[in-house]
Amino acid sequence: MGQRYSHLSSEERILIEKLHCERHPGVRKIAEEIGRDKSTVSRELRRGLWFASNENGSYRPYRPKRLKTGPWTSGPFYSALAAQRKADLRRRGSRKPRRMDSDRLRAWVLDSLR
Repeated sequence: MGQRYSHLSSEERILIEKLHCERHPGVRKIAEEIGRDKSTVSRELRRGLWFASNENGSYRPYRPKRLKTGPWTSGPFYSALAAQRKADLRRRGSRKPRRMDSDRLRAWVLDSLR
């Protein structure tokens, strides 16, 4: 019948974030650990990039490396929370349109089109 696909869960996204931020392994290693294809992980890392900026209220000023700053000062990084939010927004916008079940509504639309 064909291959069945499933969306990444929030737990898988958290695991990707943990592996990517702590150990910085390659995409293949992350894919092997979570049991997904490397293209899925690569796409997820690309889509889940998060940029600290003034617009989203998460801006943190630059601090020298000797002060042991967090990952937000080194440019964009992967955030599981941001990636899950983006995935939820994409999924919400991908719904099928509703069918016209009501006969009155169908009649009104047909009359309006004439």
